[in-house]
Amino acid sequence: MKDEVQLKKYLPSLIFAIILPVIAYLFLKMLGNSDTLALGIATAFPVVHMLWSLIRKKELNPVSLVAIIGFLISLLAVYLTHGNNLAFKLWHPILTAAIGTIFLLSVLLNRPLLELASEGENHRKMVIMTLFMGLVFIFHALSVILLAFFVETTAFVLLSKVIDFSAVGVLILGLAFLRKKLN
Repeated sequence: MKDEVQLKKYLPSLIFAIILPVIAYLFLKMLGNSDTLALGIATAFPVVHMLWSLIRKKELNPVSLVAIIGFLISLLAVYLTHGNNLAFKLWHPILTAAIGTIFLLSVLLNRPLLELASEGENHRKMVIMTLFMGLVFIFHALSVILLAFFVETTAFVLLSKVIDFSAVGVLILGLAFLRKKLN
């Protein structure tokens, strides 16, 4: 039941971070806009969602916050590279890689991040679950980075979202499976 409540809480963020950007990008491309402009506008949706949450609910949503940080980094990178849209393609997997690396380093140091957030959970269980999450984040990042370099932008936008949804599914199902097996 708790997982259901968490999913309902973060579902709008996932829609604004994954689904609406794809729709906006495709629509803007159909109108003849450049890849960089279409990617820039499309990746602004999580920013709008976060601002709406701040105004309406007076809360900062962590999913939107990560998207906003990435968006700001990508805007800076696009500016510094004089409009290269690769920055918009890479901000997400770079953040995912950083998160995955932090998870894996916490396991390497025998201080799994999930243990810090749990109350009295089994250390071995938290090590395994943190390791699993770190590996999923790293695999996601590597997949999207390779995609960014080897496919054209429209295909990248669509395929990267398939990878995003797959990674979320693997995380949810994998963590549920691990919880059940490790209890």
